[in-house]
Amino acid sequence: MYRIVPALVLTFLLASVSVMHAQDLHYSQFYHNPMHHNPALTGIFEGQWRAAAQYRSQWTSVPVSYSTFSAAFDNKVIRRGNNMLSAGFNLQHDRAGDAALTWTQGGLQVSAARALGEQHAVSVGFGFAAAQRAFDVSALKFQNQWTGEVFDPGQMTQENFNQSSGISPTISGGLNWHFQSTETRTRFDLGGGAFHLNKPKVSFEDNADFQLPLRIALQGSANIQMNEMLDLAVFGLAQEMGQNYETVVGVGVRRLLSTGPGNFTAVQLSFATRLEDAIIPALQLERNNWTVGLSYDVNISEFDVATNGRGGFELAVIYRHLPVPPVKTFKACPIF
Repeated sequence: MYRIVPALVLTFLLASVSVMHAQDLHYSQFYHNPMHHNPALTGIFEGQWRAAAQYRSQWTSVPVSYSTFSAAFDNKVIRRGNNMLSAGFNLQHDRAGDAALTWTQGGLQVSAARALGEQHAVSVGFGFAAAQRAFDVSALKFQNQWTGEVFDPGQMTQENFNQSSGISPTISGGLNWHFQSTETRTRFDLGGGAFHLNKPKVSFEDNADFQLPLRIALQGSANIQMNEMLDLAVFGLAQEMGQNYETVVGVGVRRLLSTGPGNFTAVQLSFATRLEDAIIPALQLERNNWTVGLSYDVNISEFDVATNGRGGFELAVIYRHLPVPPVKTFKACPIF
């Protein structure tokens, strides 16, 4: 059976998307996508450079499912004494519905960090990206294509669209405090980012004056060493964009299975909740330079009527390059 979408309904849906749902993407394993929430976290990790990819599939049990993908790369460009300059690239893409409604954002981010002693550091970051909203008109079906007996996709739709995509530049900024113990594995990060500072216009209408609302994200994470082979992980995120907001808090246990150069293995089991929306169990495996995380959202919101608890899974893969320079010629601040 063909799905018929009258022009009036389609116009309403597109207007709703432009005015209400032009929101940035979100992840349950947000700690694996740090630059998406704070450009000041660019370069804040152990190692020289980092490459990451993340995939999220949500609400596949209902007609309008969402597929989200991100890819990121950041590198420590300059390290001089207590100062460090890092740069990175972050790409986000989301697709939903029969009309392939997409949200794509990609751009560059830079951060400058300064160590305050051997255990503390502060960083400031900035980002410049391009954001695009688009849909595929050819994938839609209209009432005018129904002849009364059959659906004929060759019939003229008699519908006019000014444009099926819109793209605009967007600017972001952020601050972060980093703590790394010199004697244990204990470390903390606490900061926040602000996105769409220039309030870019993204609309399907030529004469529309819709601006993306400011997104504010506050994030924190901690890895606390409990004993020689056991750590406690604590993490949280609160962000708001227009009338939309989310709060994610979680806790986990990280167990080291083996240590030593070329033989590091750790596994982490955590549980988190997106308040009023989902319960999120997650499993994470670390092996030398690689980290792989897998989570699943169990829906507990009012939308559970349609999903029956099936929210969606998320996969994250991260690689960090950990060079081992000659001891006699290498000098750097311990926290970096």
